[in-house]
Amino acid sequence: MQLPCNIRQVDTPKPEAVLEALLFLSGRPMEVAAVCAHTGWSPEQTETAAQALEASLAGRGIMLLRVAGGYQLVTRPELYDAVQWVQPKTADLSPTAMEVLAIIAFKQPLTRADIEKLRGVSSERIISSLIQQGLIVELGRRDTPGRPIIYGTSPYFLECMGMDSLDDLAGRIPSSLTEEEADELEVRAPEDSIQEVTDGKATEGHE
Repeated sequence: MQLPCNIRQVDTPKPEAVLEALLFLSGRPMEVAAVCAHTGWSPEQTETAAQALEASLAGRGIMLLRVAGGYQLVTRPELYDAVQWVQPKTADLSPTAMEVLAIIAFKQPLTRADIEKLRGVSSERIISSLIQQGLIVELGRRDTPGRPIIYGTSPYFLECMGMDSLDDLAGRIPSSLTEEEADELEVRAPEDSIQEVTDGKATEGHE
């Protein structure tokens, strides 16, 4: 019996459509290696598909974000106020946690003693909380007496910041500042920059 239409797939799907479907299913950032493993593409083919997807999403409600060494589909920032979406059962980081996170982000790698020297108060509880939330990680131990633990930010931190790598963090310090002013800003002001992009994402409810 002849079917009214050919039900077999004939056309090869566009790479950008495949990448969009893959990122939608993931719901999380996907590294280039993971995309290649799922699709059989080379890194160059993956980047070509990413560029095509970026172009196709222009003017849409979502966009392709290059984050943590990979890609993620996210809501366009200019639509946040219109959407008014808040993740359930989450709460913003406290000002103290933001301060410690900012110090680690701009001064890493560093130890708890380094952090406490900058803050002037104990930071053990805050550091433990940031580790539990996945925003910072232990990078190893310093080769000094007592071999203190060295801390740095995690890939999840990059995801919350919407950054592809830590190199992007330097761009958040105004170029008009002098080197001395920039050094001061690295310790005292970056929590404001971090708070802007982590609201509703880097939260005390993250597990």
